[in-house]
Amino acid sequence: MPKNTVVTACDRNYAWGVWLLAVSMRQHGMTEPLLVGTYDWPQEWLDDIQRIPGVNTIPLPTEDKRCVTCSKPIIMLAAETEFMTWVDCDGIFVGNCSARIIGEEGSLYLRPRVPSEVRELYHRERKPGDPPETIPPGILSIWQRDVGERQDSARQTSCSAALISAHRSQRPFLEKWRQQILKVLPTDVGVVNHDSLAYFQTDESVLNSLLCFAADAPPVTEKYRADKLDTGEYYIHFAYNPKPWQMWTKYALRFYAQTLDTVEYGVEANWLPQAKLPYTLQRRYQGLCRLLAPFAANVARAKKLRRKISSRLRRKGPACPAK
Repeated sequence: MPKNTVVTACDRNYAWGVWLLAVSMRQHGMTEPLLVGTYDWPQEWLDDIQRIPGVNTIPLPTEDKRCVTCSKPIIMLAAETEFMTWVDCDGIFVGNCSARIIGEEGSLYLRPRVPSEVRELYHRERKPGDPPETIPPGILSIWQRDVGERQDSARQTSCSAALISAHRSQRPFLEKWRQQILKVLPTDVGVVNHDSLAYFQTDESVLNSLLCFAADAPPVTEKYRADKLDTGEYYIHFAYNPKPWQMWTKYALRFYAQTLDTVEYGVEANWLPQAKLPYTLQRRYQGLCRLLAPFAANVARAKKLRRKISSRLRRKGPACPAK
């Protein structure tokens, strides 16, 4: 039986991301099963993604209107191996990273944020006089109240939830994470919730609240190894919008060659889905992708504004008829 299962989840908009992630695993000799939580996927995509060896899917409940990212503990708990590793599906592996995405039995394996990152992450929530490179006291106060177990925070900095590996002995903690998400997050929350001071990062904020104040919180691993680009074995996270299957950003272009190598490996292996391959993943359009990349941030902002306007209109409901 495999020692570790890689898990992820997404709606149909990230299906190409799952394909890239799955192909990159097999391209580099990673043999872990990949379990994909799918939300509203077309049957064609379900069939196509499972043609890649070792890939299986499980449907997520469509009645749950929280962003799919909030399903992380659900999918992790669905794994049956000794370890379970969540990986964001907007990323690929370069090299065989099997030893770099798994921790030890006694700790939770994920990336602690460096002080400069914490300073930038909480710049909107930090009040004058708050320490500049730690979680703001106002957020810690809310977390302490909502978790209600420890009086003093076990941590002063937060962790990224893009890649998380847990041992089966930590399943009770993962279940607590799931229950806390249900307790403190709105039923229709998106990937980011700027209406909330303490939980604007939704599932990640909830996880960090438990790492700070849950009595049974496992220690965080001291050595995170999945992002060391100089080793030849690393996980590339396309953290910014748009994603490579939509439009290349200036940041993502650093990894254009590795990504297109993965695409072409998948094509040669006859794993290409029935859906049309986006032009951004075709090497012949490399010049166009590089030409458009400087405008990607503006495109992402325009889409975000459109979603925000649409969301507000939905909340208002239909206008009252004129009398």
